[in-house]
Amino acid sequence: MIIALLLLGCTVSEDTAPAGQTPNTHQQDPSELIAFVSAREGPDALFVMHPDGSGVRRLTQDLPAVLHPSWSADGQRIAFNAGSPTDSDIYLINIDGSGLTKITNDAGGNFYPTWSPDGSRLAFSSNRDGDWDIFVMNPDGSRVRQLVDSPGLDDKPQWSPDGLRIGFATTRNGSPELLAVDPETREVGTLFPQNVGGLNPAWSIDGSQVAFKVVTSSGFDIDVMSALGDDRRSVVAGVASEERPRWSPDGELLTYYSDAGGSWDVYTVAIATGETRSLTDNPGFDGQPAWRPTPH
Repeated sequence: MIIALLLLGCTVSEDTAPAGQTPNTHQQDPSELIAFVSAREGPDALFVMHPDGSGVRRLTQDLPAVLHPSWSADGQRIAFNAGSPTDSDIYLINIDGSGLTKITNDAGGNFYPTWSPDGSRLAFSSNRDGDWDIFVMNPDGSRVRQLVDSPGLDDKPQWSPDGLRIGFATTRNGSPELLAVDPETREVGTLFPQNVGGLNPAWSIDGSQVAFKVVTSSGFDIDVMSALGDDRRSVVAGVASEERPRWSPDGELLTYYSDAGGSWDVYTVAIATGETRSLTDNPGFDGQPAWRPTPH
């Protein structure tokens, strides 16, 4: 099951929307970057590009398959995991590709790193205790602390912008649900006021909305809901699969990856209009996008 939940992909970039798509009107800041994973040059590696798909630049070399990039709040470092579905560790790297540091060294898998808003901790999912649970640690790998200890699959953590909760997905009751854990008390509850099924939760920068993927008969779609648990709407839906939504700093766009074009590529969708744009267009895999926060 875990292998199915860890799918990724590869490809190149375009400055204009493909035929049949309307370019969204998001105004690009030159400092804006999207980190993503690509197999365009061999095994999956970490790349960055501008939000229009230009300026693609590779950051990692000579590592096993890379997955799940996550930006620090100051936009200067990226956490990610690299390895296999059964043996993976978490690394940090600077925005210029320097300072590669391995911060876990455990038998088994360590996946889905996510930074706390103040940069003092990383949450992640690990099977070091025999099944997949949620942990936190310092950015140097010290002071590892288990937050969730439940039979079943608990993964895909995402820290809330106020730092008070870590959202995550679980299948402990047989189907995907969105829960949240208090990183101090370890108290677990539903992410929204009501129980909501889904995977890969992601708060908007201001904390007012949560994007997540939902299971459909044909794959996965992406919904957005108010953090208060109302105003739920579908923003990307169809016969393809859409994965891992992540917000732009201004809250106008989501980036995600999809096999809508026949291979896995990175896209954006405008929240207000539903207009989509393909940022990469290569055979193979490009995926796992993450938007760089506005540098402070």
